[in-house]
Amino acid sequence: MRILNVIMSLDPIDGGGSVERIYQLSRPPAIAGADCTILTTRQGWNEVHARGLGAVKVVALSYVSERFKIPIGLFAWLRKHLKEYDVVHLAMNWTVITAITYLYLRLHRRPYVYSAMGWVVIDGRSRILKKVYRAIFTRPMARAAECCIAITRREVVDYMRLGIDPSRIALIPNGIGPDAFDTESDQPDLFRRRHGIGSQPFIMFIGRLNPIKGPDLLIGAFARIAARFPEYRLVIAGNNYGFLDELKGLARHQQLEERIIFLGPIFGSEKRSAYRSAALFVIPSRFDTMTIVALEAAAAGAPILLTEQCDFPEIQEANGGLAVDASVGGLAAGLHRLLSRPSELEAMGKRARAFVAREYRWEYVSRQFLDVFRQAVAAARDGVVQEDPGRTSRTHE
Repeated sequence: MRILNVIMSLDPIDGGGSVERIYQLSRPPAIAGADCTILTTRQGWNEVHARGLGAVKVVALSYVSERFKIPIGLFAWLRKHLKEYDVVHLAMNWTVITAITYLYLRLHRRPYVYSAMGWVVIDGRSRILKKVYRAIFTRPMARAAECCIAITRREVVDYMRLGIDPSRIALIPNGIGPDAFDTESDQPDLFRRRHGIGSQPFIMFIGRLNPIKGPDLLIGAFARIAARFPEYRLVIAGNNYGFLDELKGLARHQQLEERIIFLGPIFGSEKRSAYRSAALFVIPSRFDTMTIVALEAAAAGAPILLTEQCDFPEIQEANGGLAVDASVGGLAAGLHRLLSRPSELEAMGKRARAFVAREYRWEYVSRQFLDVFRQAVAAARDGVVQEDPGRTSRTHE
């Protein structure tokens, strides 16, 4: 089976969980028995990261505009190469490469699978533009897909609100690669030594520094409990999306400059060391879709405090974490509850690790993707293309 994954970028820094999902899905052994190609743009291109895909073919197109990332030569490439693939997987909403590829597929009546990657709901900036995009592209793209892949239970509902029949929605969670569990060769104190943290216990945040990820909520929550737990520090690591100065201002306002450490993005063994060293890992997002860092932290054995808006209730159901409201008050209450019981944190981390190892390894998750892709290939073989919910028509190629 020959698979074409279409996604806006393979940026390892700014791409987030959507990029990681396609990256892990595309490389062996996740796609054992299949041949995968990634069609993307050169946005955030990283040659070393791309080489990590091994023999996976990557087609990275240049683009016209930084604002809209219009890929150059996309139609020509599709016209020449699309026939080489058995199934196309359109990944991410709100992207030009996905929209243009969708139009080409519809024009030539080719079946495809669609993953909005948690971005069906209109949020953040450019709301008017997103409303137009959803009307012109998202809704018809989802309705014409052989299958819509949801990451979480919430996204299943989001698809249904677009008019997608539940029978054409597959719930496939994010997965975690084997490297995340390989902590034996790491230096457990690497992160502490590199940043001069010493032996003090600390609370950890890793993520993009923007409002939607909620680091400001975490600083406010930490300020509320800081006097009660004077031995703890807060470490905030991530790529700055224009929010760092405001976060530092909040730390100064709360007179916590000495107890809050701001770092840039961290990767690889240093990141795993940070997870393992943290007394508690916090995900304070105002909106998220089963963020990859939750799986990474759990795989390293870190206890997790996350917001209900992260849409990952399973970690709490497994007693590997605690979910609270995405507010200063909710996070402060969660911090107080967990830090008051330090003896229970280690046990919580062990449960989180065991749960993720059992349910979310890529070798398990990828099988679900392959099942969906095989069904789409079967539809192509039978000459059936989905038109809209509950109705199909024969192709005439």
